[in-house]
Amino acid sequence: MTLTVLVPGAGGPAAVGTIKSLRMAGFEGRIISTDANPLSAGFYLSDGFRVVPKASDPEFHAAAVRLIRDERINVILPTSGFDIYEYSRHKRELEALGVVVAMSDFDTMMTCANKWEFYLKTQGQFPLPETSTHPEGWETFPCFVKPVLGKGSRNSYRCDGRDELEFYRSRVEAMVVQEYLPGEEYTVDLLSDLSGMPLLAVPRIRLETKDGISTKGKVLHDDEMERLCLEMARYLNLKGPTCMQLKRDRTGCLKFLEVNPRIGGGSIFTTLAGVNIPKLLLDLIRGIEIAAPRQKEVVVVRYYEEILLETSAV
Repeated sequence: MTLTVLVPGAGGPAAVGTIKSLRMAGFEGRIISTDANPLSAGFYLSDGFRVVPKASDPEFHAAAVRLIRDERINVILPTSGFDIYEYSRHKRELEALGVVVAMSDFDTMMTCANKWEFYLKTQGQFPLPETSTHPEGWETFPCFVKPVLGKGSRNSYRCDGRDELEFYRSRVEAMVVQEYLPGEEYTVDLLSDLSGMPLLAVPRIRLETKDGISTKGKVLHDDEMERLCLEMARYLNLKGPTCMQLKRDRTGCLKFLEVNPRIGGGSIFTTLAGVNIPKLLLDLIRGIEIAAPRQKEVVVVRYYEEILLETSAV
């Protein structure tokens, strides 16, 4: 079965990593990518592309449906931290067009997107940093402040005392305050089938990050972390690819920071460790029974790579 796959957010590392992963797997179908920015690198790694409105634009959905019809898209992959919510919101409509929307259901996505709702949903079930929406009553420092609705590390700050907390309180709208976790930071790339059955989890240490994206990382084995993440995926009924972020507290205890119901920006690290999540997901969609491969322990560093365009293409 030859597939035509839609990869949204072509300017981001998750989309570029997904396209690379599919090429490395010898994918024989067509890859169509989209983005609101006409100078998105993923466009030039794909078989075709289209500039679409931003996901927040009222015209986005109509433009996306036209693209899906024109290109005969079979599968939409969750590679954009913005577009996924609109595709998931219209999941039934798109499925009626014969499209596999390979991502979690909208309610689950919104729970994961809202840091306070996520805390309330999972508190008492999983290890979490102490979290509050009332900074005026917070007494433990250092602490961390984040927007309730945020992406990556934007507008997230460490506060070493009351003065700093009050400073950011006046500048970050709708924020949560969290216990500061000084230990190592991890991302776990996870795959569930489209009925919500977790299949595999691959942890990596975030050795270096820029704008919330891993630039250096080490893929590893950690039975406790893998078990916790598979249990979290089952509890939330996550579907398709997910990336989860955890850190250790002062005692070495793992605690969940975020669950992102999409392919992560550093997922190519997991592919290079021998677990190609985009390829495995498409195998599932084709009805191929998969055996979860065991990751190799490797260190990966990233670098910039240039794409030369003719001026007439801009």
